[in-house]
Parts: sequence; structure tokens; C-alpha cells
Amino acid sequence: MAKGEWKHTTRIIEAAAEILAAEYPMTLRQCFYRLVSVGVIENTREDYQALSTYLTKARADRRIEYEWIVDRSRPEYSVGAFESPAEFAEIMKCGYRKDYWQLQPRYVEIWTEKDSIIGSIEPVTKELGVTVRVGRGFLSTTRAYEIAQRFRSINKPIWVFYLGDFDPSGVAIEKDAAARVKAQGADFLIERLAIHKADIAEFNLPPLRVKQSDTRSSEFHRKHGNEAVELDALPVTELRERIHDAVSSLIDHGIWSRAVTAEKAEIASITEFTNKWKNLPQQDV
Repeated sequence: MAKGEWKHTTRIIEAAAEILAAEYPMTLRQCFYRLVSVGVIENTREDYQALSTYLTKARADRRIEYEWIVDRSRPEYSVGAFESPAEFAEIMKCGYRKDYWQLQPRYVEIWTEKDSIIGSIEPVTKELGVTVRVGRGFLSTTRAYEIAQRFRSINKPIWVFYLGDFDPSGVAIEKDAAARVKAQGADFLIERLAIHKADIAEFNLPPLRVKQSDTRSSEFHRKHGNEAVELDALPVTELRERIHDAVSSLIDHGIWSRAVTAEKAEIASITEFTNKWKNLPQQDV
């Protein structure tokens, strides 16, 4: 316990540290919902704000690692500049990755309603080399057209795995996105991976009351009841496992292994080429 810290605060920090150590990277909201689901804190705005303060303190004194919590809500835009040709050569060598999906019999993407979970699912989506599209609400006509153009250029079956809130808008967003892209002439299958109604009980997720002000609430209530839950509430280990299992089930692993072998040979060739750049003289400015 940190000096001068309330026992209540220490208990929450220790519980958060245990969860984060096992499941990182997570967003603050994902950590909050995990703590609610195990009964450490209440599902209130006050407890959420308090947790933010506690975790800031815990990271400052290194009880929790900074890298365990991710925040993708504030993107950074910078110019790609390099100190020298040698630095660029090194990035070329380290940054190369073969498109493992090029010769696969299917094409797969992940669509998510929320940008906030990207950091927590990135370890598995990068491993699998799949494109992840963030909707941030209902899909615009422009975005639907762009996706449809991409899909029409792919001459193989297309699968989309969807991640979204289980609430009136979350269910509607998924259906609307699929309909808009298909209306532009794209043919694909879409399957929701999260969240489902059954997840609420299975993972003891903190349910939210359906907002009656939402014009879609009556239909949702008739089909699903009056409990809703945010995507962020699902344990990240479960979310990553669902993505991994769903995508892996569509992979031809023999073709995948040959692509990995080819990639190693190509990286060796790139390394040989880029090593020559390291000896180039640097120009004075």
C-alpha cells in the first residue's frame, strides 16, 4: 500500500493490477467493466472517474505498467521523416510483412463499432494480418461505397466478423452497414462475434437499461428484453480468443505456412540489400 493511501483505494488498484497483468493491453473502460463484473466497484460514473484517478496514481508509482492501458481515442498524425538512409533501410527491413492472405481461398475482415477496443485486439489482428474497419456509428454513404469497391475487386468468398454493442443502436448499426455495402454490389457474409445477449449472464457483465429515447428501443425490447451491454464490457481475453478462433477457422494453414517460409527468404533478401545503405555517407545540412 502506498504511503497515506486509503485501504479502499489500495484494494481497487491491486485488483486492477491483477486483471491488467493477465489481460493487457486494455482500455480504461474495459478495466472498469472487468472490475464491476467481479464486484470490486459499482457500475457508476463516480466509480469510473475514481478508477481513472487511481490508475493514474498507480502508473506513476509503477504498481501498474503504463503499457498495460491503451488509449486510441486521440490519434497522432505526423510526417514520415528519417535521420538518415540507414535509418530508413532499417525500417524497411523490420517493416516488411508478406500478405499471408494473398493466396488464401477466402478473404476476411473485422468490423468494429468502436475505435476504443483497437488497442486491446491489435495483438491478435496483427498476428492474423486481417484488416480492421472502425465504424464509429452508422456507416456513411461514402464509406459504404469505398468498402464495396474494395470487395468487388476481390475474387474469392468474403467473410466479415462484427464487433458491436448489444443495444438498439449497436444491433441496428451492424444491419445497416451490411445493407449499405451490399446495396453497392458487394457480396459477402457477416457474422457477429460480440456482443451477444448470452454474454451478459455468462461473463456477469454489468447490464445497462435500454434507453427509451432511442427510436429503435421498442423493437429491441420485443426481441431481446430490456438489458443492453457495451462491447467494452466483454473480457478482452475472450474477445481476442473469439477473433483468433473465427479467423483461424477460415485459413488454409498449409498455404499460410508456405507464405511464412517465403517471407523469411524475402526478408533475408531485403536485409542484404538494405545493409548496403548503412555505409552511405550522410549529407551535411
